[in-house]
Amino acid sequence: MSQSFGFNAGRMDNDADGTVIREVLRWSSEELYRHIQREMEINPLIKMQEDFKGEAGDAFGTRFPVDMDERFQEACGNDDTDDMANADAGEQRHHKSHNMAYNGITLQEHLMSQLKDMDISPNDERIAAFIIENLDENGYLLVSKHEIAATLKVDRDRVSRMLRLVQTLDPPGVGARSLKECLLIQLSQMGKATPLIRAIILEHLKDLMHNRLEVISKKIGIPIDEVQRIRKLIRSLESKPGRWFASLREGRCIIPDVVVKRIGEEYHVFVLEHAAPRLRINRMYLNLLQKPHLDKEVSEYIAGKLDSAITLIKAVEQRRMALNKVAMSIVARQKEFLDGGPGYIKPLTAQAVADDCNMHVCIISLVVQGKYVQTPHGIFELRCFLINF
Repeated sequence: MSQSFGFNAGRMDNDADGTVIREVLRWSSEELYRHIQREMEINPLIKMQEDFKGEAGDAFGTRFPVDMDERFQEACGNDDTDDMANADAGEQRHHKSHNMAYNGITLQEHLMSQLKDMDISPNDERIAAFIIENLDENGYLLVSKHEIAATLKVDRDRVSRMLRLVQTLDPPGVGARSLKECLLIQLSQMGKATPLIRAIILEHLKDLMHNRLEVISKKIGIPIDEVQRIRKLIRSLESKPGRWFASLREGRCIIPDVVVKRIGEEYHVFVLEHAAPRLRINRMYLNLLQKPHLDKEVSEYIAGKLDSAITLIKAVEQRRMALNKVAMSIVARQKEFLDGGPGYIKPLTAQAVADDCNMHVCIISLVVQGKYVQTPHGIFELRCFLINF
C-alpha cells in the first residue's frame, strides 16, 4: 500500500508556487471546487473533466448545513469548556462574523485581508500567513512556534512576534493555543486583563466553570460577589473565535473525500474525484501559441494564463497525492479500528504519519483539516485518528 512521495514543507516554501499548494491542501473539497470555478471564469486555459463538472455542481451547488463533531477540547489543550460556550457573548461582534461566514468568507480569508493592510516586511507576512494557514476552524493554532520556526527556517523570536500580531486580528481571541490564552487575549484587548483576573483564569478556570465560587473566594481571599462579577465577565467572552466562519458546515450532509474499501484481506484507499478534480490545459490555446506571427500581447496573455493554469494543476495533483499518502498511513496504522470499530482506534501522532509520508507535520495538519474518510464504520474526519488535533 506504500508509494514514494517526497513532499515536505521546506521544499514547498522555497518554491514560488508554495503558497498556492498550501492553500489547495488546506481547503475543503467544496472550497477547492469554488476556487476552481472562479479560476475557470478568468483563465480560459483551465478545463475540468466534463463528467465530474456535473457531479460536483450537484454536490456543491446548494448550501446546506454540516453535522460536525464537537472537537473544541482537543483544540484547547484539554481544557474543560462545556460551561464556557455562552450564547450571549459579544452579540454584535458575533453577528458581524456570522454574516461574513454566510457570505462565503472563510476565517483564513478574513484574517489575510487584515494582514494585507499591515505595513510589515514580506518575510514577516510569510510567517504570519503560515500561522493563519495553520489555524483550525475554531481559530486555534494547531502547531507550535518551534515547528513553525523549523519549517520556515526563521528565528523563533520572529515567529513569536508574528504570532502576537495575528492575535491582535479580528475576531478577538484568534491564534490562541489554549482556552486560557484565548480568554486572556480578549481581556487584554478590552483592557481588563488585571492581575486578579489573570490569576483566576490561569489557576482556577475549572473551579470557575464548575461554579465552585466559594473555593476561589477562599483561595484568593476576595468576596464571593467579586468572584461572581469576574465569572460573568469571563462567560461573556468567546471560547471559539472562529466558530461563525465554520457555521456553514453545521448540519451539512458530509461528502467524504476518501473511501476505504476492504478487498479480500486488504484495505485499499481511494481519493474521490471531487477531493482533487482532474484538470487539464485547453489545447486550443496551446495550438495558438504555436502559430507564427502571433500578436505579442496575445502571446504574452496566453503564456501568463498557461503559467497560472500549470500552477493550479500541479497544486491539485499534490493535494491528491498528499490525501492518498496520509489516508494510507492512517489505514495501515488503524487496522484494528477498521476490523473492529471505533472502540479500537489507537492513539496516533501526526509526527508518525509525517514520518510515513515523508512530509513535515505542519503539512499533515493542512491535509487532515476538514477532510473526511468513509470507512466500514461510517464517515470520520481524518484528524479524528490523530491525537492533539
